[in-house]
Amino acid sequence: MAPALRMATRSRRLRWCLGSLLIALGCTFAGNAAKTAAGLAFAASASVFESYLAKLALSLSPGLAVAGGAYALYRSKESQPKPMWYLSTALLAMVALAVPLVMPELPAKEVVPEIKLKSGEERLMPNGKFVLVSDPRPGSGPAQEGWQQALWQEMAEAISKGEEQVVMVFSRPGCPWCERLHPVLQNAIKRRADSLAAASNATEDQAPLLRAPLRVFIYDATEFGPIMRRFGVEGFPTMFFFGPPGSRPVVVPGYLGDKDFDTMATQAATTMPEPPKERRERKGFFR
Repeated sequence: MAPALRMATRSRRLRWCLGSLLIALGCTFAGNAAKTAAGLAFAASASVFESYLAKLALSLSPGLAVAGGAYALYRSKESQPKPMWYLSTALLAMVALAVPLVMPELPAKEVVPEIKLKSGEERLMPNGKFVLVSDPRPGSGPAQEGWQQALWQEMAEAISKGEEQVVMVFSRPGCPWCERLHPVLQNAIKRRADSLAAASNATEDQAPLLRAPLRVFIYDATEFGPIMRRFGVEGFPTMFFFGPPGSRPVVVPGYLGDKDFDTMATQAATTMPEPPKERRERKGFFR
């Protein structure tokens, strides 16, 4: 073959290769440009980069297959009869047009379902709304691994310091009395906060814990089963009202209204600490 003819053949093959690559890109990104750009932006997150690359490869594969078919068709142009070559070209064009309709789309954002936790501390926010905080560790977002230990440690430290009154509540899903108790707990927290804000209403003869914030920790049986069994809880709801460090908590099984709740909180706050000997003999987590 003459040098000029070989150069012309190579030039045509190069044009076909470039054309095949353009077909691949066109088939891959046709009708999906916005989602692809969003996916590339989201891929900057290291946690999803590996998943994104896999989906990107999956999205590119149909276009690359069409491009490979186009190049193979070009190479067989001289060996196939003309009618058969035209038919193959038409079929390949139909496949190329159908690729954008069936290829997977790149997600704009990886959606990870968040499990709604049932345990946590009921906290009154500055805007007057309540939030169940399952993971008390610093930082925002959903609870992370180890949230149960962190929540339990938060409550244990509050009890041992004795600077806030703590109420521990055991609940379970589908318990109607637990659902009725929930607003009672929130009302008690708000009443205590309002009482502290109106400092003029406080009297010196009140127990120190009654002049301290009220913290309510709710533990769901499905998330804290071993703890529930350790405390011997058999019915729901069951409340433990804690007083000064070293005192025996007041245990109340069942539902309480607003007035009875305050009565139990007062009883626990005014309970005297037990002698060290009796405290050591007491079973349970808090001595």
